[in-house]
Amino acid sequence: MAPVHVVGSTGGEVDFGSATVRVDPVLAFSSGFLATLAITTVMYVLPAIGVAQVDLPIWVARLFVADPVEVEAVGLAVHLTLGFGFAWIFATLVEPRLTLSPGKNGLLFGAVLWVFAQLIGVPALSELASVIRPDRGVPVGWLASGLGVGAAAASLLAHLAYGGTLGFVYGRQRAGRRG
Repeated sequence: MAPVHVVGSTGGEVDFGSATVRVDPVLAFSSGFLATLAITTVMYVLPAIGVAQVDLPIWVARLFVADPVEVEAVGLAVHLTLGFGFAWIFATLVEPRLTLSPGKNGLLFGAVLWVFAQLIGVPALSELASVIRPDRGVPVGWLASGLGVGAAAASLLAHLAYGGTLGFVYGRQRAGRRG
């Protein structure tokens, strides 16, 4: 895969063989910020209405730091880094190759992220937690099965909110700039 070539401060190009796709880093990261805001909103609203949810960034942070203030700071940093990173992956590798509407592209991306998180991320972090902090280890398992079906469903809803927002905002703005 060819590297991303940033042109100036407002755009870049990604070479996909015969096709070159312009990537606007500001648009990619601002879309990622809004999508991260959407997933965060879902993550905090669902428990407030009684639906189980895994606050993955805080869970990861608690593996490495014990101070509550540091946990929040590290968790926020992990959350934003993932949100921006996945937005960049969407903008450079995924969105240019999908042919659905912007919102559907994003929903599909969110669903794929959820599958990745549930089949690889959550079980791997659960195992890592049991090694690093055996006194706090919670056997979560595949699809967060150790936490009940509600946690996996809530996670799916949160990832769909992320992907849908990312796809809609990034895809609509990008389509408007192409047209």
